[in-house]
Amino acid sequence: MKNKYGKTILLRPVETSDYEFVHSLRVAPKSTQFLTPVDDDPLQQKVWLENYKKREAAGEEYYFIIQRIDNQQPVGSLRAYGVDREKSIAHCGSWILNENKTMTSAIESILLMLESMNDIGIGVLVVDARKDNAPALRFIKKISHRYHGEDETNHFYEIDVPVMLATFYKENEHFILLDAPEKDA
Repeated sequence: MKNKYGKTILLRPVETSDYEFVHSLRVAPKSTQFLTPVDDDPLQQKVWLENYKKREAAGEEYYFIIQRIDNQQPVGSLRAYGVDREKSIAHCGSWILNENKTMTSAIESILLMLESMNDIGIGVLVVDARKDNAPALRFIKKISHRYHGEDETNHFYEIDVPVMLATFYKENEHFILLDAPEKDA
């Protein structure tokens, strides 16, 4: 996967060296109530990322760091997992933004994720949020096309990638940098 650029953030593939940042996101008090618990040891996150890189190489998963363009500071993460190219579907999760995010990081990151999934032929992105995470659910309901289901703790919604790119993306493409910097071309 290549870097994808918005106006204020870029979506870049996670590296194993990002383990301390990813761990800090996952153990932040604001995040822990809505995420699967992780070990307090950041080195366990490093091991997880090393194993993830094998799934990435196999095209099964894509994990991104959301990074500010102005100061190169990482401000969040976003992951596509359960990628099934045959069925043209993937799940989206680990969507975490910290307090250093830009005002438009959420919308830019989902638009860039849609671009990334479209690039690999994914037509449906299933996004989930914990049932008690009202702000996330409001945003996901606004951008999704249909209810997908639920489990004990989460609601799942589908985003039709081609429809989203033709509508919501077009309406919000001013958040996207249309000409990527040469270094990633």
